[in-house]
Amino acid sequence: MKKKDVKYPFMIEADSLRGITSFPSHTHGLADVGLPEFIMDPYAFGGNGNATRINSAYDFFKKQENDGYLKSILDGEVVKIRGKQLSPKYLKNDPYTYCFRKVTPEFEAVKLAYFEEEITDGMQFIQIWVDGDDYVLTDDYYRGGVRW
Repeated sequence: MKKKDVKYPFMIEADSLRGITSFPSHTHGLADVGLPEFIMDPYAFGGNGNATRINSAYDFFKKQENDGYLKSILDGEVVKIRGKQLSPKYLKNDPYTYCFRKVTPEFEAVKLAYFEEEITDGMQFIQIWVDGDDYVLTDDYYRGGVRW
């Protein structure tokens, strides 16, 4: 049997948003290919919408001409990218600006998304959020699970 080609070297775990609390949408497997894992507020666009934006971010940052953006984020800067720049194909009419920042394993969103034993030394994380949704930048928003 021929192995099916896989476009992305990671999986995305997203909450169904049916419980009392939710966890951030996040990737598993990017650290295995030397990249930071992505996390995103579960209520931003829901599971499918967040997955589209996470996949688009991966596609954007893996392009050699965009290496500078990823380096800036990992150096501690906040980088802002318009939706249509992030993915001209899938977000061409998207009115939002997406922000990216490096966060530590101590950030409550990371602790909520990953089991402690999943986080290895040197593992890095990038939070994605919509410009203006600054409430998602705080530990308090994620502590104990996201509630809406």
